[in-house]
Amino acid sequence: MTVGAILLAAGSARRMGEDKLIADLGGKPLAEHALTAIHAAGLAGPIVAVAPGSSLLSRFEGRGRFVEVTDHALGMGHSLRAAIGQVPPEWTAALICLADMPFVRPKTLALLASRATVGAIIRPIHEGRPGNPLLWGRDHFAMLARLTGDRGGRDLLRQHPAELMECGDDGVLIDIDTPEALDLARRRAFP
Repeated sequence: MTVGAILLAAGSARRMGEDKLIADLGGKPLAEHALTAIHAAGLAGPIVAVAPGSSLLSRFEGRGRFVEVTDHALGMGHSLRAAIGQVPPEWTAALICLADMPFVRPKTLALLASRATVGAIIRPIHEGRPGNPLLWGRDHFAMLARLTGDRGGRDLLRQHPAELMECGDDGVLIDIDTPEALDLARRRAFP
């Protein structure tokens, strides 16, 4: 069974006001923390969805398979659709990871991957609160490939509820969407 990772890194960072994915967090770009966790967890891939001309292309060269999402400004659904279309046939499931979530632990990714089946949808929770990334089994790839807009897989989760998995990792709840969130992340990582 092969479980891979898709790293969504094509967002427009409207609330941040700048390219948050290359913002410094502990001496490296914010997005690099998520990519490093994916590699440390031993997942296949990753497939990295980026905006055309993204600086991540040169920064992460050789560390993933890149998909340039020309319609990324229309929302996360477009990025996910583009990436899922590049998934190799041997993948049983894919973890849909977000590049602005730097604190998800590799062991959490590995735990999600260990529960993969072709029909699975698994969502991590921490202290009863749902988080990211979600694991989607291959049976759901066709639905993901039809997504549009900025809601990602939320509408699909209403039709196909995820199995919830307590993970003991508060990193599944922390995304960096604003300058204030980035300041908090810097204090958390490097007090």
